[in-house]
Amino acid sequence: MSQIALPLDTALAGQDERYIITHSNAEAHDHLQNWQDWPNLTAILIGEPASGKTVMAQQFERDSGGYIVDDAMASHDDDLFHLWNHARQEKKPLLLVSSKPVASWGVELPDLKSRLAASLLIEIGPPDEAMITGLFQKYFTARGLSVSQEALSYLGKRMERTYYNVQLLSQNMDRLAIERKRPITRAIAKAALEQHQAANHKPGIEIYTAGNGEKS
Repeated sequence: MSQIALPLDTALAGQDERYIITHSNAEAHDHLQNWQDWPNLTAILIGEPASGKTVMAQQFERDSGGYIVDDAMASHDDDLFHLWNHARQEKKPLLLVSSKPVASWGVELPDLKSRLAASLLIEIGPPDEAMITGLFQKYFTARGLSVSQEALSYLGKRMERTYYNVQLLSQNMDRLAIERKRPITRAIAKAALEQHQAANHKPGIEIYTAGNGEKS
């Protein structure tokens, strides 16, 4: 597998390079690694769309031999309750994954409510600069392409920092590079961002500082 040139404070989980670890998700990663310490061996993993929740959960499932429920919010109360009891009987960990907080799940079964309230809450933070850079590089490395540092710097200062935006902008740059038969340079990044902002009704360019994502 190709190696990815990542920032110094960025790591990859395991030898198989399944997901990137930065300050954004390091605490979540540590909790998933130390599932033996979870209260009642149950945890809830929350993160915004495209934040890597499913990949992290699948890695946890392989490492722990436990159970996972992706998009737990869509599950019926009875199904979750029975799975919780089954996991407890087998003494295996249970990880529930969702993009929404538990309060939004609409849980009505009192016994399930109490069990969810007693579970460990694990949250993936918003993407930091290292995560954004790593995700862009990982996407294009998987496609056999390279992205210039100028393009990454341009996007890092101007894009709205969400995991989903990284995904959309990666696809936009990929498409533009193919259409124009050019490498992914600052010009391609600029065009992709302008198209993305226009599609999302965001006139102009929003500038974000590298440190905390606040507008400057």
